[in-house]
Amino acid sequence: MRATEFINEAADKLIKKASRYALPHAKQMVDLDQYYGFYRLGIAMASAPTHSAPSKGPAKDVPTLWPYSNGDEEIINKAIKNQGIGSGKDIIKQGTSEELPGTNVVSPVANWMKK
Repeated sequence: MRATEFINEAADKLIKKASRYALPHAKQMVDLDQYYGFYRLGIAMASAPTHSAPSKGPAKDVPTLWPYSNGDEEIINKAIKNQGIGSGKDIIKQGTSEELPGTNVVSPVANWMKK
């Protein structure tokens, strides 16, 4: 069997009528690549409408992974190995989640008058 028998590289087809009726709106971003460009658009959408995508700082123009658990870390490491890319640079050392030092220092309840 030849690849041309099961790979169809036909011209763009129209979206099915059922989808056109069921979905209210769709945009195709022809100027973006489907990987990093789309990722950056996602970052900008996550902070919209009150903030814009960061242009400075640790999450600027570099994809950053934030694993919370050991399971997340395992998934990331397997994906990195699968893709054959470098392990990346730690910007926060691995450890446990902690509260800030000022947490639970001052009562959120207003002082009441004692008679």
